[in-house]
Amino acid sequence: MIVMSGFSRDRNIKVPKKTDKKPTSHQSNYLPSRPAEGRAEVPKKSPKPPQSRPRNNKPRAQGNNRRSGNNRNQNNRQRQQKPRRSTPLDDEMWARVIENDAKTNVIVALGESKMMLGRYSSKNSDTAVGERIYVGVDSTKRTAVGDILGMAKMDRLSNGATSDLPLVTQLFIEENQIHFIKSFFNIAGPLSLKQHAFELLPGIGKKKALQMVEIRGSSGFTSIEQLNESCSIDAAELLAKRFVAEIEDKTLQPRLTELLLPVSA
Repeated sequence: MIVMSGFSRDRNIKVPKKTDKKPTSHQSNYLPSRPAEGRAEVPKKSPKPPQSRPRNNKPRAQGNNRRSGNNRNQNNRQRQQKPRRSTPLDDEMWARVIENDAKTNVIVALGESKMMLGRYSSKNSDTAVGERIYVGVDSTKRTAVGDILGMAKMDRLSNGATSDLPLVTQLFIEENQIHFIKSFFNIAGPLSLKQHAFELLPGIGKKKALQMVEIRGSSGFTSIEQLNESCSIDAAELLAKRFVAEIEDKTLQPRLTELLLPVSA
């Protein structure tokens, strides 16, 4: 048996255990970022030198040239104007003068075929109210009127024209009484079970209409005078009032102006 003594025996030798771990220092991978340096400067574009416009060495147009240019422009505009639109007055041949205004040189006339009021340029200041004038397309025959100015409206007529319109219409009916006797007074019949055609005339009721039918009989009326005497009415005046009412009110039905016109030759 060997006994150890001395220095080697007294020395304490510590053997590390498996469970003991040496402290390790954790090194970080973080690296400081690069300090901000600011926005990179963009180089500015160098301004372009101003370009000088070439001078026009031509002399300016004089005042006369400007005026001539304006005249040419006006002539071109007149040539480019649209043609006049057609109106119902283009179909009229004859009309009755309602008004002849000497201040404006405008004639208001009532067309015989459609009972339409038209405005015409006046050629003759002596044309009288009620006169029958030619308003057809043949300009060589137009001795009283010139161009067609357009339709005339009832609400824009003068007081004199408004009062003369029924009288001129009555004159037209009296001059063509044979036509209206044959086309209306001698053939007028019931419009419905409750209304007779004679009741379209102002002031004629159902009783008066039946009386007129009885007086007319089978032979009919021969003239306006005989009709007026036998029925105690003014037939031309009543029919003229009906025509004027239809001129004023375009919605009035039935329209005798469309049923009885134009006057047959």
